[in-house]
Parts: sequence; structure tokens; C-alpha cells
Amino acid sequence: MSQKKYVILFFAGFFATLCLVAAFDRAVDPFWYFRDFSIPGFNEVKTKFRRYERHVKPEILVREQPEAVIFGSSYAEIGFDPEHLSSVSGGPAYNFALAGASWNRVYCDVQFAMRYDRYLRTIILGIHPQSMPARDCGKAMQAMRHPDMLSFLLSADALKASLETVFEQGKDRPSHTEQGLYYYTRGKSGTMSRFRQYLSTHAPCIPGKAVKREEAPVMLEGLKNIVMEAVRRNMAVKLVVYPRHAMPVELDYLCHAREGRWKSLSEIVSMVESAKDASIQVWDFEGFHDIATEGISDAPGIYWQDPAHFNYEYGNIMLDEMFGKKEPRYGVRLTSGNIPEREAEESMERRNYLHDHPEFERQLIPLLHP
Repeated sequence: MSQKKYVILFFAGFFATLCLVAAFDRAVDPFWYFRDFSIPGFNEVKTKFRRYERHVKPEILVREQPEAVIFGSSYAEIGFDPEHLSSVSGGPAYNFALAGASWNRVYCDVQFAMRYDRYLRTIILGIHPQSMPARDCGKAMQAMRHPDMLSFLLSADALKASLETVFEQGKDRPSHTEQGLYYYTRGKSGTMSRFRQYLSTHAPCIPGKAVKREEAPVMLEGLKNIVMEAVRRNMAVKLVVYPRHAMPVELDYLCHAREGRWKSLSEIVSMVESAKDASIQVWDFEGFHDIATEGISDAPGIYWQDPAHFNYEYGNIMLDEMFGKKEPRYGVRLTSGNIPEREAEESMERRNYLHDHPEFERQLIPLLHP
């Protein structure tokens, strides 16, 4: 065989191999990007979506144009079911929250949706009572709008994910629902261990030891930009302060950190009220009620996967209360006038609960040590 013929055959074979790999990745669609067909036993169960969700979710939002969208970090991605949001809001919904997303990322996600989702009318935005500054989202939005297509078709990650997706059909569950809800550790044992891991790394102090706190100003320019744009475009915004299990809440009290939370919430609420639009609301669902004090063992929890990640069973209740489908029992729409009352009610609820359940702190303190 001549050298020229050998080179031609080599490159022809190489090109054919690339085409076969791209066709295979395209057919399996392991990251749920193309979504044009689903075959049971071949590519129906998407176990690898979580690897590329930051690249995929923006495209799905632009393609599907949902009327109601959930934004936030993993707490919102795990806790709010877009199917239920659709039923209470009356329009198509999507969960655009992302695991590990900081406020900077969430801020740009909202800006992206406001620019490219022309049917967006309702926003569910999970927040922490802390600074939410503005940032320049130009580069981040450009990357979201124009992902690297070769990564979906010809990368080693894509081929590996395609092969694993095919081999894991019937053996593993999907990482997400088609509309973006993340299962995470839902239904898995080891809940007590996850509580211990979280509490040992997130405790605001070691109870019983003095701690000096310096209160930093709460920067809200980013949140204000979102609120003012929503008002201008006649959108409804539900700002949900992420709830936690009563265990980390009790640590706030023991570490004298609870007062700072109420101060931050007061500033957030005051900013929202300055928009003078009743469709922009702040909701708080934390406390010592029966969901927040759910008993914890190594078995899967009903409402909690760990002290901060709540299951969508609780998220569904929150959505029902925020959209007026049920009378508020667990949540309160915060206003400047009712925050002191809310603080006092929670403090009383805590005292009553600890009086009736003296074992609560005896269970809590050992969990602070890994």
C-alpha cells in the first residue's frame, strides 16, 4: 500500500470514527440537551444530566419559554417541583436552579431568563438573608447562550456519559426530572450521617463558648435590580427564604446568631416594599413546627435530606401557601409590620417545643462532632 493511500485511509477511518461517536452521543443524548426522542432501555433514564446542567438548563429555558421559573441553588433545585408550580401558577414551569450556585450565578441566571424568556411571568427565587449584590453578567450570559456543542457530541465526557447511560438503564434512577428537579439523595438512607456532616461544618459556633460577631452591611443592589425589572415587566416574584431543619435554627439561638437574621430580613423586606408592588413578596417558612422538627434517623426523611435540603413534599406545601391554595400554616409573608411579631412567635414556639421535647438538644449536640 502506498504511503498516500495509507494516509487517506487513516484519515477516512478517523473521520468515520468521529462521526460514529458523534452520532452515538447524539442518539443517547446523556445530558438531555437535544430531547428529540426517548427509547426505553436505551436512553430513557438520564443518569448524567447533573454533569452538564449548567450548559443545558439555559438552552431548555430558551427553547421551552416557561411562564414560571424557579431560581436558586441546590436548595431550590431539590425542594421545588416545577410540575407542582405549574399546577398552582397555571402555566408551564421549569426549575432553573443549579447545585452549588452562588448568589452571583443565581443573579445572572435571573438576568438571562428575563432577557431570553419572553413568556416569563412568575419567578420563585430562593434566597439567604445576606448580601445580594449586583454584578456584570455579560460574559456569563454569553456563555449560557452559546455552549460548546462539541462538548455534547465529541468530548471524552460525552462518550463516557453516553456509555454509562446505556449500561445503567434499569439499574439507576435519573438525576433530575425532565423539568429540572434534582433528586440528590432523595430516598437514600444515611440521613443521620448527612445531618452530622452538615452540622459539624456549618455550626455558627461551639455552643457554650463565647463568640464575637461583626455585622457587615447587607448589600442588596442585585436583588433590587431584579425586583425593579420585575415590576417594570409586571412579573410576580416570590422570594423564599430557604428554610432549614430546627437543628441548625436552634444552633442560631445557642450561638446568639438569630438576631442578625431578623435584621437582614428587615432590610430585605424594606427594599422590596419600596417597590410598592404587592406581587413582589418575601416568604419565611423556618421555625419549630412539625415539619421543621421531623425526627431524624438513618432512614430516608419525609421532608429533609439533610438540615438544609428539603424534599419537594415540603416545597409543594410552600408553593400552595404562597399561591393561596392553602391557608398559611408553616409560612408567613413578611412585611415591615409583622417581622417583630414573627420573631416573637418563633421564640415562643421554640420555648414550648424545647419544654415538651427535652431530648432535642441531647440529640443535637453530639451531631456537631464528625
